[in-house]
Amino acid sequence: MNFRFKTREVLVFILVSLGIYLAFIFGFAWIYYRTESIEMTPYSTSYNYPGNATENVRINFEKAVYFSIVSFHTIGFGDIHPVTQLGRQVVMVQSTLSLFFTAIFSGFLVYFVIKRPQDVFTTKRVYIRFRKGRYFLSLRLGNKGRDIIDMKSKFEAWTIENNTRIRVFRIEEELPDLEKILYYDIDLDDPSAISLRRALVEAIANGSLLHIKFSFIGNDIKTGEQVAYAKYYDSRHLSFGKMFLNVYSWDVNGRRKNFRWGNFERIELMDEDKIEQFRKMG
Repeated sequence: MNFRFKTREVLVFILVSLGIYLAFIFGFAWIYYRTESIEMTPYSTSYNYPGNATENVRINFEKAVYFSIVSFHTIGFGDIHPVTQLGRQVVMVQSTLSLFFTAIFSGFLVYFVIKRPQDVFTTKRVYIRFRKGRYFLSLRLGNKGRDIIDMKSKFEAWTIENNTRIRVFRIEEELPDLEKILYYDIDLDDPSAISLRRALVEAIANGSLLHIKFSFIGNDIKTGEQVAYAKYYDSRHLSFGKMFLNVYSWDVNGRRKNFRWGNFERIELMDEDKIEQFRKMG
């Protein structure tokens, strides 16, 4: 989980909300003060200011701020009250706005605290890999947050000709759970992927653009929140390789350790003869 990013996001939200709250408080206090629409309740002034009740019925700005806070939170102590029709209308408006503000603030605060951060990512390039005597088109997925389960992926490839989108290849399939690292491979030697292989060879040979989109949806293992991800590539993002370098190692208890996310994009180079062999495939 990207704790620093989430903390910064929550703090910004709280500061913005505090600014809006203070604007409400001082804005309504100014209205009460300028319109002289509120006064001290007589029993309150006589109790606090014996012998000088009439003088202290008047409201200064400090008392107006106090009344604005009390009204905003619908506390209603009764020591200050509206004395004009305008004052009563302003109190009703402020009390109504406070209900919406409190509900919205609480809802968004909970959302920012529990929502999943954007901690899913893929390699910046698409790799044509040669493994176990076969060619694969591969991506590597990374996840620095909670596990994602029930994943369903979609892979599409297309070209644009005469301002028309022409589909070359499309496949949808279920994926294993995404814990930290997941590999997405399409076997280019499989008969079902021949059209994709031909399009890749042509794009490499002629420099034409082959557009690629990889996407998936899944569920956060703890919250059940749906996670959606999409990444667009084209044939300019193609590279050749073999094995991806390890991002982590395993301890004796079968747990991942020593994460090296700097290796996420790194891959072994493919032999030149294998690259040339792929270029000649049809």
